Formats: sequence, C-alpha cells, structure tokens
Amino acid sequence: MKIFLTVLIISLSITNFYAQEIPNSIIKSEVFKDEYKHSSIVLVEDDGNDGVFIVRSYAGGLFSSGAGYYFEHYDSNLKLIKEYEYEMKRSDIEKYGSILGVIMNGDQVSLIDFVYNTKDKAFVCSALTSSINEFKFNKKELFRIASEDVMKSQWFGDNQFDGDSGTNFIVNEDKTAFAITIDIKDKNTETHKVFLFDNKLNKNIEHNFKRDIKDKKFVYENIDVSKDGKNLYLLGKVFTEEKKKKKEGGKYQYELTRISNEGQATQVFDTDEHFSGSLKTIVFQDKLTCIGFYSDRKDYRFKGISYFELDPITLAIRKSKYNPFTEQFMIDKYGKNKDKELKNLSFRGILITQQNEIVFNAEEYYMTSHYHMTPNGGGGYWTYVYHYDDIVSAKMANDGSIIWARNINKRQSTGGDDSYISYTSTIKGNDTYFFINTGEKVKKLSNDRIQFGQTSTKRSNLNVIRITPDGNFSFQEILDDKANEVPFMVSDGALSKNSVYFIGRKGKKKQLLKVTL
Repeated sequence: MKIFLTVLIISLSITNFYAQEIPNSIIKSEVFKDEYKHSSIVLVEDDGNDGVFIVRSYAGGLFSSGAGYYFEHYDSNLKLIKEYEYEMKRSDIEKYGSILGVIMNGDQVSLIDFVYNTKDKAFVCSALTSSINEFKFNKKELFRIASEDVMKSQWFGDNQFDGDSGTNFIVNEDKTAFAITIDIKDKNTETHKVFLFDNKLNKNIEHNFKRDIKDKKFVYENIDVSKDGKNLYLLGKVFTEEKKKKKEGGKYQYELTRISNEGQATQVFDTDEHFSGSLKTIVFQDKLTCIGFYSDRKDYRFKGISYFELDPITLAIRKSKYNPFTEQFMIDKYGKNKDKELKNLSFRGILITQQNEIVFNAEEYYMTSHYHMTPNGGGGYWTYVYHYDDIVSAKMANDGSIIWARNINKRQSTGGDDSYISYTSTIKGNDTYFFINTGEKVKKLSNDRIQFGQTSTKRSNLNVIRITPDGNFSFQEILDDKANEVPFMVSDGALSKNSVYFIGRKGKKKQLLKVTL
C-alpha cells in the first residue's frame, strides 16, 4: 500500500506540473458550408472595431475545378457581417497563373498576381485591388519580364528547373512593404530580378542581383525586408572552389547581400569547422541576424544552434556563436544527457519577444515509404507516410547565447493532408505558445517526460502548450474533440495581436475559431 501511494503521488505531481491552467478565451463562428472543400486562411487583419477581416484561398479537388478567394468580415463575436467570393478566371492569353500573396493598406486589399501572357510572351505581375466595403477589383500592372529571361519552374515542365527557380514573395514585419524575387535564366551567372513595393503599390526598388558563379553553385536561402521597407537582405549559400578545399566543416560559404536604392553590398561569412546546412535571416530593431542549426559531423545533423549578428547597414559581423543544445534539451529528447546529434529537423519559424529575444522553432519531419504487393502477385505499389514528430524550440538572448532550449515529444503522421497535425506557434509577452491537436491521453515517458500523440489526423483534441521565460513548460486541453462539430487545422493558424485564428473542416462544413491568450 505504501509503495502504491508513493507511485500515485509521483504520478499526480508529474500531471500537476505539466497540466496547468493557461488563461485563454475561445470564440467560434457558426458552422457554414463552402462550395469548395479545401480552403486555408491567408490573411487576418483587425478592422479597428474589435472585428476582423479574413481572406481565405480555396481550390477545387479531383472532381471539381476552380480556385479563388473568400473575403469575409466578422464582428467581435465572429458573426459574419459581409462576404465576397473572388473566382480566379484566366483569359485565353493569360495562362499558368498564381497569386503570390495578399497585402492590405487601410481598407484596400490587393491580390498580387503573376501570370504568363501568351500573346506578349511575357510574365506579368499585377495587383488586383479593391475596397473591402465594395469589392470591385481593379487591375494594375506592377512589372513584366520577357518569357525567355525567366528560369521556368516545374509547373512549366522544363527540366532546367533548379531549386530556387520561380518566384518568392515576402512581406515585412509591419506589413507595410513586400518583395518579389524572380530567378532569371543564366547558366553561368546566378541572377535574380528583385522588386520592392510598399503596401500602396509604389515601387521602391527594382534591382538585378548577380553573382559570378554557376547557377547550381548558388543556393538561394531566403530574403527579408527591413521594417522601414527600404532595404532587402538576400542570403545565399555558395559553393566556391576555395571552400571546396576546406579540410573541416561545410565546403561552402554564406553570402548576405543588402539591396537598396544605392545598389548592393555583400558580406561573406563561413561556418568555420562546423556544418550549417541552412540559415534563416531576420532583421529587427537595429540588428540583422542569421540563425540555423549546426553540426560537427555533416549537413542535416544537428548539434546546436548557430547565430550570426551583422550591422544592418554596413553588414559588419558583430557576433558569431555556436551554441550546443542544452542539457535540459537532451534530457527532454532522450531522458538523459547524451552526446548525440539530431537529424530530420525542419525550420518552422522565428518569433520576437517583447525583450527583443529570438525564439527559433523547428519540427522533426521526415518521410517513410512502404511497398505493398497486390493480391494477385502482379506487382505492387508504394505508399508514403509523412511524420511530424518532436517540436524543437530555443530562445536566444540579445548576445546570441541560448536562454533555454526545449524538446517537446510528439508523434504524428499522415498519408496526405497535414493540416490537422504539426502546430502553430505564437508569443504573448515573453511566453511562447504552441497549438497542437492530440489524442485522448498524453503518454508519460521516463524521467518525468510526456509525449503528445494523435488518434487520427481529422479527430483530435486541441491543446495549448506554454513555455515561460525561464524555460518551464505546461499544457492544457482547450477544446475536446467531442465538443466540436469540425476538427480544426492547427498547422494553418493565422495570428493577429494576441489572438490566433483557425479554420475547421469536415467535408464541406467549415467553422472559424478564435483563441485569445
């Protein structure tokens, strides 16, 4: 009896430690039906009166063609005030088009369109703009590029496609400016056409980025836009002949280029004896940082987090650090501190706290394949399973050191639709939050650890996980599956102030969810 009570007390203490009250409020819209089954939130903006303006993209499935956007205005209780459907239609001369992104300026909303014009043999980028009060869209051409200059992407069936071909679209932190990059065809020189517009659709920068190296030797990492909308920062991973001779570490260098109206300037930096397969750039306050995982063994194995800080104007390197994962992180992952490198980590996002500390998020992602023999022995077929496992999160101090790093054990997988698994993350104050769907019970692991799982990709309970400024985490179920008419797609959450918006779906039935922290 004494042994039983001891075990019970330990079990209860673990449960009470992790499952704690996390303040939140929830509002649901009415359940509604769309003509099209698949849709996702692409924009959320407050209307200034406690209401919200939401843009959703939709697309037909196997038996229903069509694509477009739903524009919806809701009040503070998610009661629908006004709605409008914009259906994408192409003329005979406009082919292979796509919407790159959505931008707002006051009550003006713009869809940034990129299509191939067969008559002019050119790629044309346009803004389709309307007031959210009237929904009458006017078209304005932003720029065009001759067809023969553009590196074709896979949807044109061109085998000259490389990893950074096509277009990239990014909006700055304050949503006051957006950038578009297009890979230009040139086998001997890495070339991108770069544009920067403000949210009023004024062009601030048009620039030809060139690097005198073969296209396949330059890997486009990402581009970021300064808060004031006047500078672009383009990061590339470059395989030079000089770095090929390195005895230790990755045989490449990183090159960060600042693009402004005055032209471009580039800073080169190396990861020394380490490997860093990929870096992400983020500019905020008076800092420009590049963050990623690093290894001492090879690319795509991970020992810790690399951090580079540069001056956003001169690009001078202020700091460079290699932070191994903390002892707490390794205990989270393995139950004890192990000298082991991780693999299969996929970058999921960067968040900034009120103290201007960086929270770097990732997920353990990988794919497995399975071969199935047909019953008659006449062959077989392959199926693929996509795994979304542990959440990795680390907070970086202003000097680039790790404040905390946590591994949240999670086991989720899908054969196709990943909308209901994975997670959405946000910050309120200095607390970090993750929204995930889980199964009925949280599994207890060794050494006071827990593991979140799933019942199915379309039937799960909604949980919120909180990591406090000192690195401690707790969780709480905020919606039980049995109380929901539809399951909510946690990987497609959209943020606005202290609220996160999700859309739920079951067949054609839909529902919006607002969670306020």
